[in-house]
Amino acid sequence: MSDQDKRPITANYVLEFTNKIILPRVGEIFDEKMVKFRDEILTSNDKLSVKLDKILKEQAAITASYKRLETKIQYLEAVVQVLAEKEGIKFQSPE
Repeated sequence: MSDQDKRPITANYVLEFTNKIILPRVGEIFDEKMVKFRDEILTSNDKLSVKLDKILKEQAAITASYKRLETKIQYLEAVVQVLAEKEGIKFQSPE
């Protein structure tokens, strides 16, 4: 047994032991957990970002498709209107 092991346990000894041994290790454990937690959050955010990018691209494609369809519908309605007028038929496009 060393001389340090033979020291009586006093409030000062407990305080010194806590400050020199326990608190630094608690800090290390806390830092390790925070790094792991941060990495998990960043990984999760990366996955969400990829999903959001995919959704936004799909949404842009859908919007472009709807615009093309709207243009075609308007064109066809105009053609039908002209043909109906030539035949003397009253044509009202549905709203």
